[in-house]
Amino acid sequence: MRFDIPKERLVLPSGIVASTPDIIKALEDTEGLGVITTKSIGLFERDGYKEPIIAGVLGSLINAVGLPNPGIKEFINEIKEIYPIKKILMTSIFGSSKEEFQELTLKLEKYTDWIELNLSCPHVKNYGAAIGTSSSLVREIVSSVRQCTDLPIFVKLAPSQGLIGRIAKIAINAGANGITAVNSLGPLIFLDPITNKPILSNIYGGLSGPAIKEIALMCIKEIRENINAPIIGMGGITSPCDLKEFKKAGADLFGIGTALLGMSTNMIKKFIKDLWMGMNGERPKISLEYKKFTVREAWGSEMRVLILDGSIEALPGQFVFIWVPGLGEKPFSLAFNNPITLLVKKIGPVSSKIAEMKEGDVILLRGPYGNFYIPNEGAGLVGGGSGVAPIYFVAKMFRNRINIAYIGGKSSSDLPLYDYLKEVVEVKASTEDGSLGFKGLVTDIIDARRSREYFNCGPEAMLVKAAELESKFVGENRVFCAIERYTKCGVGICGSCSIDGMRICVDGPIFPYSILKHGKDFGKFKRAPSGRRMRIEG
Repeated sequence: MRFDIPKERLVLPSGIVASTPDIIKALEDTEGLGVITTKSIGLFERDGYKEPIIAGVLGSLINAVGLPNPGIKEFINEIKEIYPIKKILMTSIFGSSKEEFQELTLKLEKYTDWIELNLSCPHVKNYGAAIGTSSSLVREIVSSVRQCTDLPIFVKLAPSQGLIGRIAKIAINAGANGITAVNSLGPLIFLDPITNKPILSNIYGGLSGPAIKEIALMCIKEIRENINAPIIGMGGITSPCDLKEFKKAGADLFGIGTALLGMSTNMIKKFIKDLWMGMNGERPKISLEYKKFTVREAWGSEMRVLILDGSIEALPGQFVFIWVPGLGEKPFSLAFNNPITLLVKKIGPVSSKIAEMKEGDVILLRGPYGNFYIPNEGAGLVGGGSGVAPIYFVAKMFRNRINIAYIGGKSSSDLPLYDYLKEVVEVKASTEDGSLGFKGLVTDIIDARRSREYFNCGPEAMLVKAAELESKFVGENRVFCAIERYTKCGVGICGSCSIDGMRICVDGPIFPYSILKHGKDFGKFKRAPSGRRMRIEG
């Protein structure tokens, strides 16, 4: 089969950044990018592993995401809304048998340009590398997929030196058109240096980034010695020099993955364009290291206040992850940076455990992440529930720029920072049970004429109502909202926190209402852990 290799040779690998169709759409005009690969899709919905899913290792990553995906039916329902795109769309699929791979291929071939068979995931039992290192299984699966489609097929392989060349040749002889190499190296265990415990919730993960570059290059050389077909090379590419090395080794296209750590959408577009033009792109400094703090003060009932014994360089709106070894980690907005102050409400097992912490307990924290809000003169603040955290941060750091703060909760126990907030700005409060301030919702007490701009943080229904009201008086560009979404990595790599193609952990969490209002998701849709798009209740 003859098929065209794109002139722009850079590739977004599977599971990197573009994990939802809306993010794919947002990146389709990236100069230098020729192929966008979807996350790996299976027959049925899968949430993947619990957080932490990533850890930093000497400028590289060890990860265990766990093949989260919405299932083929939901994937097609959404991908068909954007297909075709301006780039080549390569859909990655995984299964445990040739029948599963065939069924997936038949269902999606109308909505993709190329197909990638994921035979290389190093940390999921019965999938990926468990299949991709078996000559007979590779031959069987590739030939069965070839029988049911005319689309170009790429086979993604694990970095198994001494074996990968032979496996690649078997795949090509069985009907594949090209090879993607390599996936992450593993399975491996990475221990946190503070606790000496495994960071990843799955314990085992795969290593990616510069740490595996030399292994990736040797694997690509081995593949090239065995096949005469296109190779998508990846594994630690960060610079034009790396591209030259991978090309010399035998790669035709080049996957850019870990290098995109911490980049916003605009930064990714510029980085890939610069790389394609032969220039070294700018990369942000992102820390995944956990730091150890001790709880200095703790109080509150329904909503707990934790004050730690240290500080962090951060601005209002940014967030951190708190890790409870053996249980998981969750993101929290900062209520202040010096000393570190957190608002914690019991929701799930991780937040409940953190909320139970008392003076002297140890907290492990990484961050901060996300963008921030700095108010102009005459700003108004609106916060609901745990959304009061960044409101307090803004008010305390920029008190001379704040006109008034409106805060609300179900009861007075949801507002433990009320008295402290009153010390820095004028405050009006509301509670649904009437135990503090006005009986009702915080949106019932907003006088939108009092301020020149607004910053809102809280439940999304509150954000929608507040922004609609405020924008009538100050305009859509002067209303800002802090958005919450299911956030796994916090550094933009996994794409789980998308809203209208933006990732809240790097493009947000703070967005102007002028952007949110004209999207499809704000107040209407969010993502499940699997990536499935679902309606927001209420």
